[in-house]
Amino acid sequence: LVRRLQPDVLLLDLGLPQMDGLEVMRAIAADTLPTRVLVVTARQDPLAVRTALSFGAHGYLLKTDDASALVSALRTVAGGGHHVSPELAGVFDREVQTHEPLTPREVEIAQAVGRGLSSKRIGHDLGISEHTVRKHRENIARKLGLRNTAELVAWMIRQRL
Repeated sequence: LVRRLQPDVLLLDLGLPQMDGLEVMRAIAADTLPTRVLVVTARQDPLAVRTALSFGAHGYLLKTDDASALVSALRTVAGGGHHVSPELAGVFDREVQTHEPLTPREVEIAQAVGRGLSSKRIGHDLGISEHTVRKHRENIARKLGLRNTAELVAWMIRQRL
C-alpha cells in the first residue's frame, strides 16, 4: 500500500499481525520511498526503539501518549523533523564522555534540530551555509557519541534544552 500510495507520513505499529513493522520499514528503505515513518507502538524496550530508528523511523511515539503529542509528532515528522516520545529519552542513556563541551553555536544548532528544522533552514535562519550547519551537526554527534538525529532529540529532551 505504501508503494502504491506513497503517503508523506506512515503511522506504523511494530506489532503487526502478518508483517512485522520493522520489516515494513526495511521494505520502505530498500525501495527508497520518500514516505517518512512515525512509529506508534506500545513497545518501549531499548532494542525496539534503537532498531526502529536505525531502520529509518523519523519518530517513535508511545500509544500511551496523548492526542496532542500525536498531532505534534505528526507535524514534526511531516515537516522533515524527528520526534521521540519524552518517556523514551532514558533509552539512550549511556555514559557520554565528552572531552570538550558543546559550543554556544552547537547548542543553538542542536536546539533548532530538536525543533525539526532542516540544515538548510537552520543555515538560512542563522546566516551561515548549509555545509557549516552539517559540520556543526557532525561535531555535536561526535562530542556526544550519538548516531542519528533521533538520539540527538532524545539527548535534548534529557538535557531539557
